[in-house]
Amino acid sequence: MAGVLREDRIVISLLRGVLREVREESLTLVVEPFEFEVLIPENARRGLQSKLGERIVLHTIFDLEGNQMSGSQRPRLIGFLTPIDREFFDLFCSVDGIGVRKALRAMVRPIRDLARTIQDQNVKDLATYPGIGEATAERVVAKLRRKVGKFALIVAPTGAPAAVATNGQEESAEPDVVRDTYQALLSVGHTDSQARAAIDRVLAGTKKKFKSVPDLIEAIYQNQRG
Repeated sequence: MAGVLREDRIVISLLRGVLREVREESLTLVVEPFEFEVLIPENARRGLQSKLGERIVLHTIFDLEGNQMSGSQRPRLIGFLTPIDREFFDLFCSVDGIGVRKALRAMVRPIRDLARTIQDQNVKDLATYPGIGEATAERVVAKLRRKVGKFALIVAPTGAPAAVATNGQEESAEPDVVRDTYQALLSVGHTDSQARAAIDRVLAGTKKKFKSVPDLIEAIYQNQRG
């Protein structure tokens, strides 16, 4: 179990323990001498059902459910299989109308797929996710369209685009933009060579000057889609 002290409370950010039970929206994790109830997204629940009795790792968020004004707040833990899933969840919940439980229900597919649906501004498909109607889908796309590019480039478990040698010109982007984009690609599973090749392919194929990480990430995404 890992945690830090913030604002006079312990924030648990990681749990290692034995999976005892998986329910519809949560699981029980045994971290001796404690048992933790942890809310989980739907895509994680499906993957964990076959791991009862096994040791697992959850990357967690500490949250308070309830009304602060009335003083009736209940602490709860929300768990994810990877740090990048946790990061996406935080971003997803920043949209008006997307609360914790609605976000967890909506995460029925890999984060990469959900992010690509948002990146492509596919409101029709996004509205079919559990708890996400058309009005909410439009708000999600409007707010996150420029923020999910990194997640849309998550390396799929079955493989990744092959790295190729290119002649990218770094003057096509600010140095900080190239560096931060490179780090973003590493954070979603690209190897060093894959990240460099993805950036080089875009920089070599355009005269456009990329001034921000979202701009360069979107160009990489569109290049891979094409």
